[in-house]
Amino acid sequence: LARLLVVAALAAPAARAAPAPDRAAADPVALAPEGGRTLSLADALTELDAQNLTLAQVRRRADEARALVTMATAPLLPTLAVTGSLIRNSDEAKARLGTIFDALAKVPGFPAGALAGAPGDLIIQPLQQVTGAASLRVPLIVPDAWFTLAAARQGIEAAAALTEATRRQLRAGLAQAAWSGWAAEEVVRATERGVEIAADHAATTERELKAGIRDPLASLAAQTELVRRKNDLVLARAALARARLQIGVLLGRPELVRVLLAAPEPAALAEPGALIDEALASRPELKAQGAQLRAAGKQLEAARWKVAPQVSASGSAFASDVPYPTGKTEGYRLSADLTWVLFDGGYRYGLRRQAAAQLDEARLGDQAQRLDIAREVQDALRDVGVAREGVGLAEQQHRLADDAAATARRSFAAGVASALDVRDANDRQYQADVALAGARARLGAAQVALGKAVGRDP
Repeated sequence: LARLLVVAALAAPAARAAPAPDRAAADPVALAPEGGRTLSLADALTELDAQNLTLAQVRRRADEARALVTMATAPLLPTLAVTGSLIRNSDEAKARLGTIFDALAKVPGFPAGALAGAPGDLIIQPLQQVTGAASLRVPLIVPDAWFTLAAARQGIEAAAALTEATRRQLRAGLAQAAWSGWAAEEVVRATERGVEIAADHAATTERELKAGIRDPLASLAAQTELVRRKNDLVLARAALARARLQIGVLLGRPELVRVLLAAPEPAALAEPGALIDEALASRPELKAQGAQLRAAGKQLEAARWKVAPQVSASGSAFASDVPYPTGKTEGYRLSADLTWVLFDGGYRYGLRRQAAAQLDEARLGDQAQRLDIAREVQDALRDVGVAREGVGLAEQQHRLADDAAATARRSFAAGVASALDVRDANDRQYQADVALAGARARLGAAQVALGKAVGRDP
């Protein structure tokens, strides 16, 4: 009886250590990491939209698409050019008509006034001349340019859709990274619990060793288990820091960021056919593919219309400090121009075949995209189902491991179980805690992946 009382007294700390710690209490893991921040998922997603570097690069590509529209508009708009020249010739050449007319006027009997208004000397090549000109060209009929412009506008729509697709992909990636961080945090909590249990067990065996009711091997086994759990805690905290740093990098800053999440709840799921229909109606990748398909069609029309003539009107005004052959120092010129290339070596026909091939490629790409989206939805739906089953099994395993560990500790205190039995039970309890955290995180990440596959914004 005395021995049983001693064993019960020595085992009391271990019995108290068996229940899981209150997770609502203050916890170093639950606080913002040193030098980092704690954000809600909504705030983190908002910050991602504003600061993610990959998303910023994609938005620049959308700006490039808008610049291409400006370039495609140029052949349809008037062009205005201004030129100026300062000319110095090696020699001066004049047709001295004025000198001849003056000599004729002095001939006796030449009718007076017959040469009134006759031009003076005609300058053929001045020694030095300053000229200026302004020219305006107005396109009137440029058929292929209209289709090229339409294709470029479709390019803007495709770029915008691809930007949105990248945005949603990054937001889904952030949400999944947040679940990884949540799982790492739960693993740290489980490991801290394991360290506490191992420490209490080691202290109990040490007291029993000193009391002479345990052998040294049991104490050494308990100390070994404590050291192993402490090593697990170091690794778990390092994994948590990496997960939080990954979130910070996604937000555009190399800092630790903790995203607050609650344990995932299984969401109601629609039928696969309904989810696939929703995905085909809302996925931005399909909208981008459709815009690219329409752009390829416009490019084919542009290639076909390159064989048509082009009509334009031009006008220019010019001035010089030296009179032109007309005797004036300024003038203008107007023209209507028709350009019709009848043969260019086959370039336009090759361009048409290229555009037709690109259109076929875009059609096939659209079909492949639809099939890939349907597959992605079904795979994501299957992953959610597997994750749900995994959570249920992990919860069952967790309950059994808790019961087994508590039983092993009571049996050890009563002297009917060995230290090896307690160590194995504690290890199974720790592994069950870790497995439950991983299963719940996989469920959260799978539900995020399903939302992305269907086309929902996280």
